[in-house]
Amino acid sequence: MQQVFFANLNKHLKWDQMILGICEKIISSIVNPGDLVAVKLHMGERGGGTFLKPSLVKPIVDFIKNIGGEPFLTDTSTLYRRGRGNAIEYLKTALMNGFSPEFIGCPIIIADGLNGESEVEVSFNGKYLKKVYVASTFMSVDSLIVVSHGKGHRLCGFGGSIKNVGMGCLSQKGKILIHKVSQPNVNVEKCVGCRICEKQCRWNAIKVIDNVAKISYEKCVGCLDCFIVCSFEAVSPPEEGKEQVLVRLAEAAAAVLKKFKNKAVFINFLIDITELCDCVPNASRKFAPDIGILGSKDIVAIDKASIDLIKENCNNKNIFLDLHKIDPEIMIKTGEEVKLGSANYKLVEI
Repeated sequence: MQQVFFANLNKHLKWDQMILGICEKIISSIVNPGDLVAVKLHMGERGGGTFLKPSLVKPIVDFIKNIGGEPFLTDTSTLYRRGRGNAIEYLKTALMNGFSPEFIGCPIIIADGLNGESEVEVSFNGKYLKKVYVASTFMSVDSLIVVSHGKGHRLCGFGGSIKNVGMGCLSQKGKILIHKVSQPNVNVEKCVGCRICEKQCRWNAIKVIDNVAKISYEKCVGCLDCFIVCSFEAVSPPEEGKEQVLVRLAEAAAAVLKKFKNKAVFINFLIDITELCDCVPNASRKFAPDIGILGSKDIVAIDKASIDLIKENCNNKNIFLDLHKIDPEIMIKTGEEVKLGSANYKLVEI
């Protein structure tokens, strides 16, 4: 049974004490003096407000430095255009959101290079994935600290540590292998031909013809930016691809973590629990109360515990199905099947 440490917000008054308590339980044993330590997190999209704030990340960085590690913040570029499509734009966005080396106390490195092309091919014998393209920086570090904001997600129901690794640690080529099965459909009855999706599409995969958006599936990578920007609910991901995305995410996460063995840990912040992910620039409705912070050495256990706590605090065991018509338990089940981790956990309050 895997331990998941829980700093309960209802029983703690100070964030720094909660974060320190989690760090002491899981980080001390995996970071050696001189280790290069990647702190993987999502530093927010432009216009967003519910991403994890720098003030919550800095204590983790300070803890790593105090035990002799050499930490740096890192993430990868996105398939869609907006504020994180390449390393330069991402670093600008991170700075806008308060993530500066001066405040955080460590460098910030975009792990997949300038244009998302710096990668290492990792073989994996999954149901869908035989090759996973991991952002090269992750293959060069000694330890990995995955810091995630637990929230809802349109594509996988729940976004936590598995999503953060299975998508967020990949190059753009790697992300396409996950997203490709999410190529969207256009409802011609709802489409008004406004051309917003056409202008937004980084891949030039959309053209408005006779006042209706047409998608070139040869060009489309399934990033779903068109889905996000459409105000008329005319664009939607295919129902048949949803479960496959969850399986692919778990497979990709397992491929990434093969490198780290016992040198990776996971921290989930269950605060500002919104319906949508931090990639969505506008504010998103919160559907659960703030709960606290979880920490574990098992990526499946921490996400399972996070999902269970959110359901419990919402008094609704079907909350993710109700919100997004997809069950994140599929991702948990696949994680166990590919030896990513165990869903059998013990919640240990600190």
